[in-house]
Amino acid sequence: MPDGRHCVLGLDAQSPQDIAARPRTPRLRAVFFGSLASALAVTSLTLAAPASAEESESGVAAANVANERLPRVTEPVPAPVGDGLLPWTTVAANDMKGYRASTYTGKYYDRRFEQYRLCVVQREGGGSYTTVYRGFSGAYQFGTAYNSPSRVAARLRSEITDVYGKAAERELKRLESTPLHKWNRFWQDAAFWTTFNRGAGWRQWSSEWGANWHCDHRPNAESGWPNPSRYNYSPMERGGLNKVARKYRDVQQPDSGSSDSSASSTRSKTPKQIREKYGRAPAAVGTPRYSRWLARNVIKEHHGWNRSEFKALRKMWNRESNWRFEVVNWHVRGPWYGLGQVNGPYIQSRGYSIAEYRDSPYIQIRVGAEYIEGRYGSPRAAWAFWRANGWY
Repeated sequence: MPDGRHCVLGLDAQSPQDIAARPRTPRLRAVFFGSLASALAVTSLTLAAPASAEESESGVAAANVANERLPRVTEPVPAPVGDGLLPWTTVAANDMKGYRASTYTGKYYDRRFEQYRLCVVQREGGGSYTTVYRGFSGAYQFGTAYNSPSRVAARLRSEITDVYGKAAERELKRLESTPLHKWNRFWQDAAFWTTFNRGAGWRQWSSEWGANWHCDHRPNAESGWPNPSRYNYSPMERGGLNKVARKYRDVQQPDSGSSDSSASSTRSKTPKQIREKYGRAPAAVGTPRYSRWLARNVIKEHHGWNRSEFKALRKMWNRESNWRFEVVNWHVRGPWYGLGQVNGPYIQSRGYSIAEYRDSPYIQIRVGAEYIEGRYGSPRAAWAFWRANGWY
């Protein structure tokens, strides 16, 4: 996976000019969110009030107020089991790419080491639970010589079967002959915490035992992981996006006849309307290639941005979402949605519901482009700011 796919970092509300004028100091950054098995309600998000009546008339002010970013580490939420839902059967447990809160929260789990665990995941497996490299397997790169599937399963058996009974025993029996990189996220997370054993097993991932790096295994010592500028990076996300992404539903809504700068005149268009306007798409609706094609047409028509501006937008949104319209990232002042990773209050400030925005790459492009124009003037300016600060 390419480095730096996504960054959801930020600062208190300031203009790019104010930030650029400030002396730079090193800043540790963390991106984290709870691994909920079901969608969180977003209807309680409220729109930040403009500073003045004059600012409320300005799209620039709306962008400055409502889409500010700040890193935050949140606590994981254990998978529900009271209703019979086994933790290795959840959507989160079967998401094999990207960074999540630990899907295992059993007796060996300790929140003080969660940033250490993320450091290991990024440096060992690059954010992928399916990584295989020179005899090492999975997100944590267990070596088969000392951590064969049968040995790791034996390490887990006592605790997991005590909690989940025969269902766990049947699953562990299957895992004994299954390569570790084919164990899902829950089982690999459980293997990490059990092997780490409250700090006793830290040498498994240390330079002392041959690793090319060293994550600080002291409680609460590590911070800033995953890091978009180091090693392979994939975004913090929830939802098992490749397998269970919601079907693209671009709902036609009529224009109100108001000026083109208003939200009401930028309502979503159906795939048929888009085809009539821009021609046949080169890829299926909702795919990254489709979204890039649509963005090139939309920004040219509505903002007059040329090819060089689209090139900057393409690079920036590749870092933000990898051009996947269904991506959601969770942290303070978020969650952050879609292609351009904007938050709920800003979406609502443009006149859309969050559900309407999430269902439509067209709306996401319109909203993201309006944010860029209001705050930076153009994608090239926004991309220059992103390169300097790691967010926009």
